[in-house]
Amino acid sequence: MIALEIYRLDRIEEGIAAVENSDGAMLFVSASRLPENSKSGDCLTFEKGRFYLAPKETEFRRKTIKNLLDDLIDKK
Repeated sequence: MIALEIYRLDRIEEGIAAVENSDGAMLFVSASRLPENSKSGDCLTFEKGRFYLAPKETEFRRKTIKNLLDDLIDKK
């Protein structure tokens, strides 16, 4: 199995999407190249010239961040 690089949608402004790769570099692409229902924070894969939503990765990252924040709040 080939591991796909995961991208994170940072934002969309004026039809341009800022997408962060796994190295932290920002890529700027036309928002029309993203799946229609993409929103900030979504994880994406790029295959055969197209971006695809990666909902399992998005959910995993959101849960991880929530747990980290909860831990920080509980320690105060």
